[in-house]
Amino acid sequence: MLNRKLTTQLVGSYSKPNWLIRHHRVTTPYNDNTFWRPEAAVLLEAQNDATRLAIADQEAAGLDVVTDGEERRQRFDSYFFRFDGLDTANLAPWSMDKRDMSFIDLDSRVGSRLAGAQAPRVVGKLRWPGPIALEDLRFLKRHARRPVKMTVIGPLTTACRVVNAYYPDEEALGMDAAGVINEELKALQAEGVDLLQLDEPDFHFRPDQVCRWGTRALDRALEGIHVPTIVHICYGYATVGVKHVDPNYGRALEAIAASRAQAISLEYEQPGQDPEVLRHCGDKEVLLGLLNLGTQTVEKPEYIASRIRGALEILPPERLHLGPDCGMWFLPREVAFRKLCALVLGAAIVRDEIG
Repeated sequence: MLNRKLTTQLVGSYSKPNWLIRHHRVTTPYNDNTFWRPEAAVLLEAQNDATRLAIADQEAAGLDVVTDGEERRQRFDSYFFRFDGLDTANLAPWSMDKRDMSFIDLDSRVGSRLAGAQAPRVVGKLRWPGPIALEDLRFLKRHARRPVKMTVIGPLTTACRVVNAYYPDEEALGMDAAGVINEELKALQAEGVDLLQLDEPDFHFRPDQVCRWGTRALDRALEGIHVPTIVHICYGYATVGVKHVDPNYGRALEAIAASRAQAISLEYEQPGQDPEVLRHCGDKEVLLGLLNLGTQTVEKPEYIASRIRGALEILPPERLHLGPDCGMWFLPREVAFRKLCALVLGAAIVRDEIG
């Protein structure tokens, strides 16, 4: 992805300040404006200031690639649910029946929210309404001094997180979503971005769809994209509950490895993966999750270095990159920053060893 071994970067989101959001609303539903603390008239200014802080922290910690911290996003998925064809005002019940979460001891609060979840309805053909994250990229580029990455929801996750009231099945919905997402990626690419990432956690939760059309949807979304691309797949945010190694995770990684994406971003530390899981990534580059976001304990750089060494038994250093397990938005800023510093120091230890 970059001409350097063991580069470091966020998956996407960074700590959101207490003055920006109400952190007790971690299980926030769609269209819940009480998530934000500032009143509407000053919300954008507050989000801009939080973004500046996120960029500054990443660069001060020494990350090789920076994001905007996703400070403007209430949720990583619903931020992009502005496609034509979606009704985001009249929501409908969203079922968990098809979702596999057997590898998580689900937190009761999260379970209660999911049991009564409501989601936007698909009421017409999905179409691109014009750029969604373009202004976010422009702001990031104005304030960052290092290479930049933007993240966009993936097509399978899009199809699996809305209520389909139009298409004959999820595959048809997902393939159209891929075309819409492709337009968004092309707009970001034209503006100038160093890395593009598709967020696809549902590649893990919905293996029934992945095996049928997941790889094709990724390829459609990435058509004509020549900047380096990453696909992120995880176990969900650290707040969902206690995670366990899932033997089926490798199958999802293989489906991504079969696509035209250049790299795979995977969760590693919190569920306790061992290096063998990396064999499922084929010849892709890997962004390895080495920060456990389920605890506020800051990892020791020496421990991170030991985990990097283990991964290097499977992957050559030019194909290995380093980050947290998933998004960091719910962590206190001081903790998030110290974790990033530990990640950078751990990477430096191993870089010095391998030359």
